[in-house]
Amino acid sequence: MFSKSQIITIPVLISAVLLLTGCPPSPEFTRWQRTSTSVDGVRAAMAECGDPVAGPQNHFPINEQIIHFQCMQRLGFTRKDGFEYCEIMENMPACVEKRQGRPLSLSQLEALPFVEDEAFHPIKPNSGRDERMQVSWRKAGASLHFSFKVANDSEALPVMYACGYAKPLGSNLDVASIGRTAEVQRCMIDHGFEPKNKIMLVCQTYPQVTGCSSTTPPS
Repeated sequence: MFSKSQIITIPVLISAVLLLTGCPPSPEFTRWQRTSTSVDGVRAAMAECGDPVAGPQNHFPINEQIIHFQCMQRLGFTRKDGFEYCEIMENMPACVEKRQGRPLSLSQLEALPFVEDEAFHPIKPNSGRDERMQVSWRKAGASLHFSFKVANDSEALPVMYACGYAKPLGSNLDVASIGRTAEVQRCMIDHGFEPKNKIMLVCQTYPQVTGCSSTTPPS
């Protein structure tokens, strides 16, 4: 399982950059380098690896980001800052597969931790977070206007408890496994709820997980 420190490492690093520089981190394509490769060459390689630079900012699940990262390394690129994803997120599926040198079995995959659903994140003492910040679902079709947030969260919370989230949210010691999260998320969908952020859906990232074939994510 990921420790609490591993879960918050990447957000903390990003926050530190923002605080120290007063500006967002540099674009991803400026962080890669390869001998005799221009900026346009970096952009082309990123597109080849599934992370095109052009257009709006891309948001991928962490494991997919790692797959893109590993692809760039296979193409001979290195990071200027020496960053290595798998040193921080060592239990992500792509990192485990790389270490063992073969694809994960389904049972291996389902036993690994799933970090995208923040409702399963343990709340670190004195972090300033509380249960209300971790409600990750709302009734399908509910208003997205901020004035409905409290009502939406109040409706979702008891169903989240009934489906298997820790009570209160954040009181669990570890994030849930991929298999366990899939079961809980399926329960929420079956009860007519949708994720606030679709990137958190297990079955969107790992459709091969048990039960995903019968789970239809909200459109």
